[in-house]
Amino acid sequence: MFSLVELLRPANCAMAGLGVLVGGFLVAHTVTIPLLIAALAAGLITGAGNATNDYFDVETDKINRPKRPIPGGRISGKQALAFAAVLFVSGILLALQLNWVCLGLAILNSLILVAYSFSMQDKVLVGNMAVAYLVGSTFLFGGAAAGDLLLPLLLASLAALATLSREIVKDLEDIEGDSRSFLIKAGAKIKSSIADRFRVSKGGIKLRYKTIYAVLIASFSIWLAVLASILPYVWGLMGLSYLIILVPTDAVFIYSSFALISRRNYSLVSRLLKIGMLLGLLAFFAGTLF
Repeated sequence: MFSLVELLRPANCAMAGLGVLVGGFLVAHTVTIPLLIAALAAGLITGAGNATNDYFDVETDKINRPKRPIPGGRISGKQALAFAAVLFVSGILLALQLNWVCLGLAILNSLILVAYSFSMQDKVLVGNMAVAYLVGSTFLFGGAAAGDLLLPLLLASLAALATLSREIVKDLEDIEGDSRSFLIKAGAKIKSSIADRFRVSKGGIKLRYKTIYAVLIASFSIWLAVLASILPYVWGLMGLSYLIILVPTDAVFIYSSFALISRRNYSLVSRLLKIGMLLGLLAFFAGTLF
């Protein structure tokens, strides 16, 4: 039983549910029964995606994370897939109790999670964009459950843009860290799709596309998030309290962009983006409550 819970990655499931509650709270200003149902549905679908990912990543996990339930021999691949299927169906059935928008998002996200595990996660930028969408969609799912999409859609867009930047930066950071030893140790055993993202050269492990392109795309995404963050105030959806917290939020994002381009300190930029995302979430809460 514990192995099944571990397969879910409960922390990830909880974060997905929390995103749903936040998105709905922006609309309803309270936590309702439909919101709780939506949060549970998101948690189940996220857990299903995690179990599916473990199934497809079993060969790399044997090297990188041998104590995970499947490579550790505590759960078979077929059991993991069956468990994932039950979770996917349960989450979709819960979404069906809410409305058609929630149902559509639940089905779409389920399909993306399966596709991500099967082939998208190691594709250049595609996997990053999939993760960015999935993070942002939790706020959208909560808004749909609460009956309005405008503010949750804005928050979802900002979260997706910031997440896209951070995912790209994490790829760059991995080149300087664990991926070097991981890819060298893995050798021929590692699934071939990882070669879509990394290549081995005389200089070590490198991205398939030039680093400068990754840096520019991440920086551009950061600036899009900064510009989009002003819209809730300009459109009169958020008041002065939102703007007060937005100023340091955008300052962190802008500094992270400059640090990314000039210093190439990827671990610092990753931390800054995480701080900026948390401040942005706080700004939306402040704008909703005050």
